[in-house]
Amino acid sequence: MGRQAALTKAELTLHDQIEHLPRQKLIAVFGLLALTVLINFIDQNGISVALPTIAAELDARDTISWAGTASLLANTTFQMLWGRLSDIFGRKTVYISAIALLSIADLLCGLSRNATSFYIFRGLAGVGGGGITNLAMIVVSDVVTLENRGKYQGIIGSMVGLGSIIGPFLAAAFAEKATWRGYFWLLSPCAALAAVLTYFYLPTKPRTASWQESVKKVDWWGSFAIFVGIVFLLIPISGGNSIHSLEGSRKFR
Repeated sequence: MGRQAALTKAELTLHDQIEHLPRQKLIAVFGLLALTVLINFIDQNGISVALPTIAAELDARDTISWAGTASLLANTTFQMLWGRLSDIFGRKTVYISAIALLSIADLLCGLSRNATSFYIFRGLAGVGGGGITNLAMIVVSDVVTLENRGKYQGIIGSMVGLGSIIGPFLAAAFAEKATWRGYFWLLSPCAALAAVLTYFYLPTKPRTASWQESVKKVDWWGSFAIFVGIVFLLIPISGGNSIHSLEGSRKFR
């Protein structure tokens, strides 16, 4: 009684929004979320060790940093938009879309024949990855009680570290023993399988408003302003040296 009274009105509202799941289904959903986040961060963090090999094959030694810049830029700028889209079209539909986009982008990365297409597909992978990262935490909030939310989100967060460890070793193994393309061809079906499992296991949360009403609530201009700001911040930092030599060739006199 005392514990319930200590909850604020806002906390009670959040508590009522929880979609209670049977224990076995909760474990399945949570394991699926952890798996998709793990795949996402293996994809994001493994590529760095394979970049020299990719640059040599695609003849992109001077611009290969754009592979990371494109992914980071797309990931960062689209994360918030994914959350709003999930409010409009539902968590399940949008989450599956993010996973499917990552799967398709990884497949296309492995098929790339030139640097430009590779950078574009890495950007698409970043868009999908941003959705996975954001929506996994949102879905946890939907299915886990307030008391346990921090614990479950912490476990999901640990997949970030695990993916950062596995990714470089996996990419290096493919780059040295087979082909860097195999790295993406492995991740693509893994993500596709995760999308299929998500379709069957992730519960559908009913929308509280029509999608037409929800679309009107999106701050499109604010999202665009954030996108432009991040572009102007990240491109000089991450890709500036690919465009202009910053190592002493330009001096103010």
